[in-house]
Amino acid sequence: MTPSDEYRNGDMCSGASGASLSDESSDEEGIGALEAELSLTDETAAARSLQALNALRKARQHYDVLLVARGAEIPAHRAVLAAVSPALLAALPPAGDLQPHRMDDLEPEALRDLVDYAYTGRLRVRDAAAARRLYRAAAMLRIEPARQHLADRLLRRLTPTDCLSQRTLPELTPAHRAQLDAYIAQHFDEVWGSSALTALPLVRLELLRETSAERCEESPATLAGAALAWLRAVPIDLQNLMARTHLLYVDAGGALRDCGELPAARGDAPYLSEYKREAREREREVGREREAARRTASGVVDEENGVVAARRVAGGTETRTLLYVRGTLIAAQVSWRAASASDTPRGGRLGVAADDQPQADQEDGSCRAHMSVGRCAMGAAEVGGRLVVCGGYDRARVLRSAEAYDPENDTWTPLPDMRRARARLAAARLASRLYVLGGSDGYTELDSVDVLADGAKTWTAVAPLPVARQYAAAAANDSQGQLYVVGGWAGGRSLRDVHRYSAADNSWSDAPALSTGRSQCAAAVWQGALWAIGGCDEWRCLASTETLSLEGDATAWRAGPPLPTARRSVGAAVWRGALVAAGGSAGAASLRCTEILTVGATAWCSGPSLRRPRAAPALAPVGEALYAAGGYSGKQFLACVECLQQLDGEWTTLLDSPDVTKLAITDTLEAVNEGEQRDVTGNQAV
Repeated sequence: MTPSDEYRNGDMCSGASGASLSDESSDEEGIGALEAELSLTDETAAARSLQALNALRKARQHYDVLLVARGAEIPAHRAVLAAVSPALLAALPPAGDLQPHRMDDLEPEALRDLVDYAYTGRLRVRDAAAARRLYRAAAMLRIEPARQHLADRLLRRLTPTDCLSQRTLPELTPAHRAQLDAYIAQHFDEVWGSSALTALPLVRLELLRETSAERCEESPATLAGAALAWLRAVPIDLQNLMARTHLLYVDAGGALRDCGELPAARGDAPYLSEYKREAREREREVGREREAARRTASGVVDEENGVVAARRVAGGTETRTLLYVRGTLIAAQVSWRAASASDTPRGGRLGVAADDQPQADQEDGSCRAHMSVGRCAMGAAEVGGRLVVCGGYDRARVLRSAEAYDPENDTWTPLPDMRRARARLAAARLASRLYVLGGSDGYTELDSVDVLADGAKTWTAVAPLPVARQYAAAAANDSQGQLYVVGGWAGGRSLRDVHRYSAADNSWSDAPALSTGRSQCAAAVWQGALWAIGGCDEWRCLASTETLSLEGDATAWRAGPPLPTARRSVGAAVWRGALVAAGGSAGAASLRCTEILTVGATAWCSGPSLRRPRAAPALAPVGEALYAAGGYSGKQFLACVECLQQLDGEWTTLLDSPDVTKLAITDTLEAVNEGEQRDVTGNQAV
């Protein structure tokens, strides 16, 4: 073969090159048409490939990354995740690292649904609650199409019970926030009365004013703005803010200030004296923590602060408001409190105060006698006109001792020791006998039940509980001679069990089970029904309540009005015709709040705050007063006692609760005895 023959079909230097080129061009047109006829364009191939990849990962084959959310494992392909969420890719370990990647800040179901969305383009949303969970996960992973879609759809279906949940969603646009705020303002009363409010931190503020006749001219928006300014400036975390009512005054510039910052002054009303004293105690205890919090708070930027809505209660002096404080949505109750001129600070709009120079601490009365030892998780009841407490913890040990408080003589008297040490017990009085039921001896749950008759010198045993348990609640139905034990903790779970004891034949029987397993709850018999109040399931504090009718043959518990704040270890008592819940723990902090449910009411109303935070207190009416003793303050086991004389009164640790006029008259008499004439206001006579 010659070189020209070898290159005949493609050698452009040959004589036939022009003809060859022309033939090749015409051939290309023919091949293009043939290619179009023979080629395949499958628009579903990409979807099928993703579908195949999805099937492989679900079968745990050929995946290259493993996501783990709270124990749930979700296999995936790094490239698919990168396509839907570059932010997620950046968070993953380097390529080739097959170690599981933990994402415990996401709910497993939400993460699983979003990974499915990456493969299928479909996002299945079952209800509004699931939509909010998916929204939060999509916002965290920066999956914008899913986040925007969910935000738009959620705001189309607002209701008074879920609008607050929507408002707390992160990264809402200004337009979405404005739409939500307008809806909340329009439906404020329904929103405030809904169960959704119990999920928000609730802060109570009381503002001193000179007289009860003084009109509150400030608009709700003005008060809400002043409350927001005060809350932003206070270097205290929300749990501590919720733990007590804050007594404030308005300074000369119109700003709110805490009365605890004022020096003690002679002539202060008892409630104000106690508030100032407790403020000094807290300052000594947590001064360093407050300073650290102040430094931290000063460095916080780009967090939402503002008034969402505010409304004054019709016919009252209370303003209710929803605020964003340092990025957290909270509810606040701002109310006015009448005070004398001696109670209000100089230079403010509310009157004249004592000198600004520090003065020595002074007591305005004698404090009530303390228990022999600080106790928590004890049993308590009124027996024979005395407050009886028994067992519990003193931090170091489980106690057998019992003692009784006589309010008339202000004395604690030892009672016979129980037959065994027990804490986390239930206790109730049936007729004139005190029953202590179950609990723990520090090692195991107990089923024993012991009884002490009024005036007896020894405890006696009766039929044991059907189920050994601790953290149960007990309540007596005197009219039927029966005792109920509600819920509790046994075998690592919160119980639904309710058992009924008949004193006549010393026997136990089953009562209808609770709708929700709960331990560390409170129980009471009120308005012909057995109540279970608060407590906790295996993981969460509960705000819910349940009732079981004791009239007729009720077979199931019904939901009652929820508490404003979820709590466990709460005290409950029936007093002055109302059901009262006081103290408890929100999980991270012991509480001071008192809630009152009156006959015919559909919601709890806020009562006066306890002087000390108390989880698991002894709470019982004795005579005309309601007493709270012991409990855990969050720092120590308490031995102190405080009492409440009226539903709208104030808790006090003092034996007497003289008013300011009586104090001023006493000062005058002392001055006369010293030969120095003064008027009843304590001013130097001319």
